[in-house]
Amino acid sequence: MSNMMSERKRLTRIFKMRGLSVQAPALNALMNVLRREKDHKSGDDVLFAIIDEIKDRMIQGGGSGGGGGGMNQFIVTTELLEQVVADLSRDESDVAEEAVQLLDAFKTPRLAYDAMRKQFNLERFGKEGRSICGEALDKVEMFAQRYALIQQRILRQDIFQPKLITATNSRRSCRGNDGGENITLTPVESLLGRSGRRFLLGMIVQVEEGKYY
Repeated sequence: MSNMMSERKRLTRIFKMRGLSVQAPALNALMNVLRREKDHKSGDDVLFAIIDEIKDRMIQGGGSGGGGGGMNQFIVTTELLEQVVADLSRDESDVAEEAVQLLDAFKTPRLAYDAMRKQFNLERFGKEGRSICGEALDKVEMFAQRYALIQQRILRQDIFQPKLITATNSRRSCRGNDGGENITLTPVESLLGRSGRRFLLGMIVQVEEGKYY
């Protein structure tokens, strides 16, 4: 019993020297971890590895204040300790298992384009009824969403983005070294009544044999 109390005091002192405060449940869990790891490697090596990982996570996350004397003291909880130990205990088999993930098509959010707001939204599961056997309107909606996705990706290409007019760009444009001209995409209807050279982007579909659309 005395050895356990002295070990608790030693661990608490080590954490305090590094600006960390350990909750009692987290300290009990840490002692169990160190007891298991003593057979494989030095307990202090495991302890310092855990402390370094905890401090890195707290610094990135901002930590939680609670220390006195003007020194910012971070509190180590059981949840944080479990996450750190789990990450440090990962091996090649864990990485291989995480490389393959199964996603439920009925619960995966669906990306849908809103033509009114001109933006994409994620439709969560439950907002729409999903079935393996869709209806005729579902096929129309699928092609409409596919067209919107392709169209928006093309419009967001750098070559179709409007150029910012600056003094440097103006001088380069006069010299003919502006890196390319500004290309604007317009609907097919804009070709009516216009002459000159135009480029048409589209897709030819053969729904029936010998009939192209």
